[in-house]
Amino acid sequence: MKKLLALPLMWSLLFALVLPVAAAPRSQDDAALNWLIAQQQPDGGFGNGFSAGSDFGTTVEVILAAAAAGQDVSQWPHSPLDYIHAQVLAGHVQDANQLSRAIFAAVATGQNPRSFAGRDLVAALLAQQDANGQFGKSLYAHAYAVLALHAAGAAVPQDAVDLMKNNLTDDGGWALFGGKTPGTADTNTTAMVIQALASAGEIDAARGGLAYLHRMQNPDGGFPYQNPSPWGTETDANSTAVVLQALNALDEPLGMWVGSGTDVLGGLLALWDSSGGAYFWKASVPYANITATAQAVQAAEGMTLVSIPVVAAANAPTATAAVATTAPLLPETGHALPLPALWGSLLLATLLWGRQVVKQRS
Repeated sequence: MKKLLALPLMWSLLFALVLPVAAAPRSQDDAALNWLIAQQQPDGGFGNGFSAGSDFGTTVEVILAAAAAGQDVSQWPHSPLDYIHAQVLAGHVQDANQLSRAIFAAVATGQNPRSFAGRDLVAALLAQQDANGQFGKSLYAHAYAVLALHAAGAAVPQDAVDLMKNNLTDDGGWALFGGKTPGTADTNTTAMVIQALASAGEIDAARGGLAYLHRMQNPDGGFPYQNPSPWGTETDANSTAVVLQALNALDEPLGMWVGSGTDVLGGLLALWDSSGGAYFWKASVPYANITATAQAVQAAEGMTLVSIPVVAAANAPTATAAVATTAPLLPETGHALPLPALWGSLLLATLLWGRQVVKQRS
């Protein structure tokens, strides 16, 4: 009798480990994309919430979200691919982070990253590697560049891979600016490095960050940027999305990542606003957020940066003029506060600075 009872229990456990606890409804992602299209700038780009006008990184995130959901962005009212093409053509795309994003935009829309707006983006990115083997100014940007090279089918320099392996913190994660100091790792950089290592075939090294992510997971299934953190440890859509991508890249069963009744995907979907179609950055900041929405759609559709979906653009880029890029996202993790929260943060920072000046003069 005990054996008969144990059999269904065993199968239940097996399915819990293999099958995700939640699934993203396509109607939800379609609603999110419709909301994103409504936020589009006349030049085809998308703003980041920090300043007026289009932002290069945010626009690429939207392009990737569209590809993840099988949409051709060249068929939108204004093609965001035209905006990306115009920025490259005008010479505004120069550093490793922007070049990596341009490569992703090209690959996701079926364009040739070695001949995009008259530039070999792959060669330009490879030229950005420094003497230490690093691309960009942070480990996050470095991992993103490695993934971009992989997406373009380019050989990734071994020293670039070794750099990531050698920067695992002593408590098992990866920090924005590298190093081994415990307590400096964050979920975003860790998730990005996991994907980059996986793309390079370093699966064992990539899995080295899973224990850290398990410690960072909130009871609601989602993830904060860090825990502990002076900015709070509430689940945010951007962090949860990039962690979900990392777990999918390693074929991690979501049943192994269950908080209080839901898994990582469930924690992400909880931040969707059914009334407007967008995602909130955090539940406590109930404002529709472009970057959070774009990254959430990517992850909810099962997309990872190891395997970029391709939806070939029916209309090739035709941009012949460019608009100046706006400030990059900080800290290169895709976080973007809605304007009300941004101005509140700036006001608080100004008041604190003024108080410090008064103390120094008294």
